[in-house]
Parts: sequence; C-alpha cells; structure tokens
Amino acid sequence: MTLIALFIFTPALVLAQSPSPTSIRDAVKEQVAQELAEIKQAVAKKAYVGSITTIDNLNLTITNLKNQSRTATVTTDTAIKLTGGKDGTSADLKVGLFVIAMGDVDSNGTMTAKRLLVISQPAEDKRQAIFATVTKASASTLTVEDLKKASWTIKLSSTTKYVGNTKTVADIEIGNKIVAVGTVTAENSLTAAIVNLVSAK
Repeated sequence: MTLIALFIFTPALVLAQSPSPTSIRDAVKEQVAQELAEIKQAVAKKAYVGSITTIDNLNLTITNLKNQSRTATVTTDTAIKLTGGKDGTSADLKVGLFVIAMGDVDSNGTMTAKRLLVISQPAEDKRQAIFATVTKASASTLTVEDLKKASWTIKLSSTTKYVGNTKTVADIEIGNKIVAVGTVTAENSLTAAIVNLVSAK
C-alpha cells in the first residue's frame, strides 16, 4: 500500500513544484514592466524655456528666467520654427534668442530636441508679495512692517484692487495684517495692485 501511495502521489508533487505556464508569463510580464519603467525614468519628454547663452556645435545651453541652465542638443531631425512661424535651421540659432526646446531628456538632464521654437522673450514679472502689519494708514499710502521688522511704504492708486475682507482702503486700520501684491518701485516701496486684509488687529 505504501508503494502504491507513493506511485500515485509523487507525480502530483512534482507537478506542484514545477512552475506553471501562467506563472512564467506573469514573471516575464513583471520583468518587462520593470525594464520599461526604468527606460521611462531615464528618458522623459520635457520642455526647456529660456535664452540661448552658449552654442557649442549643436549643443545649446538654455538659461531660464531663474538663471538655471540646461543643455539641449539639436539634430538634423529637430524641427525649428522662427519668430512668426517660419521654418528655420540650426544656422539661425544665435546666442540671446529666447526659445522653447521640446524633446527627450536623459538621466543626465541633457535634451535631444525634437522641436525648437524661437519666441519673443516675455517680460519679467517683477511683482512681489509682502505679508505685513499696518503701522500707519492713509487714503493713498500704507506704512507696514514685514516679518523681518523692515518698514515698507505701500502706495495705493485708483487701480488697486481690494480683496477678501477688504472693500476699500477705509477698511484697513493700524494693526491689521495684510498681503500686498505689486511692483517694487524703490527700496522698500511697493505700488500695490492687490491688497488683501488677512486679519484684524
């Protein structure tokens, strides 16, 4: 009986220990998915926006408005569009041009440009936001103290917008905390485009 039992159950035990076709397919699919994920991580589609600061053969250094530099390589397959939509070539690319380069970026941050657009440089946004406490208020100006205890003059005009709990400058009192957004016109002087009353004193 013992020998018969072994003869009957041993093949089943062998089959249980052998990988099934389904498990092999799952293992292969998992390995392929992992390799694809690694490739996608190494090569990603991105865009670099900024001014061309250097040109070395067909390698461009593009510096953005935050003064961060990236490298983009132009190839014979790169589609180049000049200002106005005209077709261009690598010979049209000059230092100082403002461009948008789009393409594949490798793990080192170097782009192979598929498309490159030459555009007009946008005006730099010089607006600044100040969170401060009002120390003096009038119809045309606010004197405030920021978080670093520096004193600022906030200039108000007919175009200044009041948002949040603020309807007009008359709603702002000494001791109020505000956020003023505008353009810095001189040292510690801001012409406000928006004033938001954050909290009362």
